[in-house]
Parts: sequence; C-alpha cells; structure tokens
Amino acid sequence: MRTLTRTTAEERRHLPLSTAEVVIRAVDGDSAADGGERFIGYAAKFNSRTAIGNPLRWGFYEEIAPGAFTKTLQEGDARMLIDHDSYYVVSRVSAGTLQLAEDAHGLPVDSALDPALSYVNDLKANVRNKNITGMSFGFWVVKDDWTLEKVETSDGQTAEVEVRRILEVRLLEVSAVTFPQYEDTEAELASVASALVRRGDQAAIERRARYRPELRDLLQLVGSGPADDSDGDTDGAGAAVRQAAAAEQRGALAAHSTDTSDAAWDGPGNSSDLPAEETALRQAHAWVDPDGDAAAKSSYRFIHHFVGVDGDVGAASTVACTTAIGVLNGARGGTAIPEEDRQTVYKHLARHLKDAGLKAPELKQVAGEPGETTRETSTPQDAPAAADGTEPAVTTRADSDSRILRMRGLAARYGLPLIPS
Repeated sequence: MRTLTRTTAEERRHLPLSTAEVVIRAVDGDSAADGGERFIGYAAKFNSRTAIGNPLRWGFYEEIAPGAFTKTLQEGDARMLIDHDSYYVVSRVSAGTLQLAEDAHGLPVDSALDPALSYVNDLKANVRNKNITGMSFGFWVVKDDWTLEKVETSDGQTAEVEVRRILEVRLLEVSAVTFPQYEDTEAELASVASALVRRGDQAAIERRARYRPELRDLLQLVGSGPADDSDGDTDGAGAAVRQAAAAEQRGALAAHSTDTSDAAWDGPGNSSDLPAEETALRQAHAWVDPDGDAAAKSSYRFIHHFVGVDGDVGAASTVACTTAIGVLNGARGGTAIPEEDRQTVYKHLARHLKDAGLKAPELKQVAGEPGETTRETSTPQDAPAAADGTEPAVTTRADSDSRILRMRGLAARYGLPLIPS
C-alpha cells in the first residue's frame, strides 16, 4: 500500500439520485410562511465503491474514507453550484447559506434556496420534475492510497484490480447535476489520467496502456527516475512523484477555484510580499518559465492573487485577471509564452472571473506567423521585477517539435501538469 500527499488537478465524482437522496424540503418556522425551502442531499457517500473507467483493464475502483472531508470543512469555503457552473451559485458556506458536515454516511448538503434567484426556482422545479438526477462534488486529492485486490468476474474467473482509497480532499464545490454519471468514455479516461499522473507510478500507467494506448503518453508527464529515493520507496514511485511534482511547476498552471476580490490591485506590492518559495509562487501566478528557476520570482508571469504581509496567498484579483487577459491579447507589449500555454493561462484567469460572476474578455488571435512570438514587456501585472530591480528573463521559442506539442495537447486535454523536455 502506498500513500501519497500531493494535490494535482481538480477531480469530480458523482452520485445518482437514489444514492444522493436529494429532496426539496419546506423550512419550519416563520420563514416557511414566505415559501422558504431548502435543498437536502448527499454529495458523497463513504466506503461506497465506484468503478472509474474499466477496473479490469484500464481503470480502477475508488472509495472515499470516513474523515476525508474533516480538515477541508474546517478550513474551506465551499459553494453549492448547478452542474459545476460557477455562474449559478446557489449558496456558500461563509455566507451562512450552505451547511456541510460529515456524518456516518458521507457528506450531507443542506442549502438555502433564495427565490430571488431565477435559476434557484428552476432548480427546485427540476428536482421535483426529476430533471436534476443527482449530486456531484469538485475536489483536489490531498492524500490517497492504492491497494491490489482479487475480485470474481461475471464468468466466475478471478482477477486482480486496483482500489484507490481517498483519505483526504480539499473540497471546492458541491453541485446538483443533470448527469450524475459519466456519459462517455472520454470523461472516465480523463479521471483515470488525472489519478495516474498524481500517483506517479509508471508501471501502473504501462499496465493500463495495453488497453488504452493513449495513456502511455502520460509517461512523459511523470518522467523517469532512479529506482530508489530518499523517502525509502525502493520501487521508484517516490522518484516519479517528485518528477510529477516538478512538472506542476512548469509552463501554464492549471485553472483552479479560489475566493475573488475586486479591491484595488497593487501588483508590485503583492509581489514584494510574496515569498520566494515554489508553492506560494505557483499559487499567485498563472505561468512559470519551463527553463527558469522554479523558486525565483523572475521565472513567473501573470501574478493575480493578493498576498498578505505574512506571505500568505489569498483571493484572486478580478482587476489583475482582466489586466492579464489584456496582456494575452497584446496589451502592454503582449506575451512571449507559447500559444498552447497562452490558451491555458487564459482559462486559468477566466476561471477566477467566472467564480466572481464576471464574464471574461475573449481571447483574441494574436497576429504573426506561426511559431513567432512577441517580446513580453515586464509589468507588475504579468512579470514582477527581480529583487535586484533587473528585468526578468524573457523567453522566446518556436514550439516546432511535434513531440512537445503532443505533450502539451495531452496535458491541456486532461487538465494535467506538463513536465519540460
């Protein structure tokens, strides 16, 4: 059994209506006279084994351990959405309109329903009409472990399958959903790919690639490493995990949901308060130079998070996100990052604006011949100055190598980190 403690891309899991126990319940007390109602259901159930992909060939079984939500419920500020769409925010923990707490069965959801929101009235009608058929939750895995078990197949044979047990998550949101199960193989494949990259086990990828050859490309994302490592893991998995961790620090950084703020933005001030530490730098920016020092501020672009005087990275600035999209579109001298990264950085910034209920400006086609780049001007919004006041290094490149493009396309397809060549 191997336990990992590294977060990666956002994942989602679903419960059908019968398991989620979704109901619209009238509120007792004075507010009921005004037609007050609440949404009740389960976003997750403990120890309920779910097939992710085909466990006998290229997938695995998964279950959530009791206590997986304990820490995140104490520290987080989850929202309830409709179909994972942050335009349709139904309730929020910090607003007092969403109650989340683990019980013996799983993660129950108790949400207020504001009739002033038209889509909330639609939600109530859709639940009653059974158009909304389940619940789901978006999360990052913090800790999990993998075990090998023997199961009996439908033809009476015995087969070995892998079981992923999720021990701790960072909860982002819960959703009432129209499709509580995977509607196509591609969605399942994306979930399998995300879990495999986080795991960093090359042998596990190779086994599944016999049935889904496209998964072999994931080997380029986890890299290769020595057969031993300082963590005492002698099968090379620890080294692969460190390789995958390094991959997260390169190129465009994946979109994620955080708190947002429209307060006045001071790019240089926030950059000054930001510690020269990889985790904080990655949290505050949207891109890191694959050829740069991942612990140097000069390697990063598009700072857009507020930073406290203690160095803690906080809410995303809607002002900084909008300004950074302008840079992507050619303002302030434009940007020199590769086109594939430009698309991913845009999605990162647009996600924050969407979380704030704002429509992101469109990403424009940058003029120029294929492979050409425009020198990026060092500005507070997209490239903080180095500590000595010198201009950050500017990278120009033509991504003509087809293998690199294939890797970038794969990473973008599954929302995965990309390891540099």
